[in-house]
Amino acid sequence: MKNRLVLLILMAVVPAFPVYSQQAPAAYKEAVQRQLNNKFNENDIISFVYQVYAMYDRHVPVERFLPILATKNLEMRFPETTLRSHADFKRWYAGIGKSIASNTHSLESVKVSVLGGGRYQADIVGVWQAESKKGQYLVFKFRQQWSLVDGPGKQPLIQTYLVQAAN
Repeated sequence: MKNRLVLLILMAVVPAFPVYSQQAPAAYKEAVQRQLNNKFNENDIISFVYQVYAMYDRHVPVERFLPILATKNLEMRFPETTLRSHADFKRWYAGIGKSIASNTHSLESVKVSVLGGGRYQADIVGVWQAESKKGQYLVFKFRQQWSLVDGPGKQPLIQTYLVQAAN
């Protein structure tokens, strides 16, 4: 009886959706293979990028950032400085906290490449807006390129983070 009910429901619902039977395109098969062969897919990385910017916008404690930064070969190149360690990041983030009262990041585009072997790249274009603690409004249109690697947990690790001005 239960099986018949499920069958009746499926017969009523399935025809309502346009379904086309055709050969799966190569791009689809490649995307599925990337998902099977890598810890993260494109959507995981895009989600991670937005989470990182949300953390910056909310001025979360620096300890929340450290688990997502690689401990080996870290390079975070900002226009004003280059960071190569967790200690460097802590100092830089403390300086931001002392000078910036509030800020937002508005992302215009996030393009992700799954490079394989536990490596990923994110190319990001956006606008940073802030108000300094002295009341000065700041705006910076940026282009960033992140290299990420598989981490031990549920998130990738940022290994390189390159920031430059965008047009």
